[in-house]
Amino acid sequence: MELTIETYILINFILVLSSILQMATGVTVGIIIVPFLAMISYTLIPVPIAFASLALTVMMAYKGREHIDTKNIFQISLGMIAGILLSIFILKNIKFEYLGLVFGVFILISIFISIRIKTFTLNKGINYSGGFIAGVMGSMAAVGGQILALLFQNHSLESLKSTLAFLYTLFSTLMLIMFYVFGEFSYTQFISGIYMMPGFIIGFFIAPIFSKYFNPKYSKTVILFMATLGSLVLILKSLM
Repeated sequence: MELTIETYILINFILVLSSILQMATGVTVGIIIVPFLAMISYTLIPVPIAFASLALTVMMAYKGREHIDTKNIFQISLGMIAGILLSIFILKNIKFEYLGLVFGVFILISIFISIRIKTFTLNKGINYSGGFIAGVMGSMAAVGGQILALLFQNHSLESLKSTLAFLYTLFSTLMLIMFYVFGEFSYTQFISGIYMMPGFIIGFFIAPIFSKYFNPKYSKTVILFMATLGSLVLILKSLM
């Protein structure tokens, strides 16, 4: 599918709104972005959106660098690498027409986990397994951030936002390198990512204007509802 300038304007509008939500609440909003982007074109997921999102996560990580939790990052990162490798194998062997179903199901799984799992203590097993699941879901459907958010849900809002931004920056960089090595990162995907970066950058700079109007407690419920609705529509569309 060839995307027009008008389509990219719409995409960047979606990304601006999503960036504002993420900056204001700390909730990773890939679960909202993915259904809408998949309805436009499956080719936007996961590589272009992961590449484009670096424009946001690098700035967020740098801004909150003093609040990053470095204690658990190494173990989570090893788990993510294993998850990325598995997802590359799956993506190379899955039929294109099933991608919408895969994206929708993964989003619903991440929403279910977010609702059901309320609290736990980070340890080696949770770090490795959480990183692995985030690696698989992030590489296949760009929704690994929701799993990472669960791992750090008991942190302060500032620590949550900065740690997730750093981890997602690391994850996206590793994923893009590995996808490139295995021939899954094309020039066309690179250009699509460049075209989507303005939405994240604009969202980063205007988010402080709107942050004071958001209550993270209620915002998460709204985000999960929107994500559920979007994923169900995506699943139905892929089955029709």
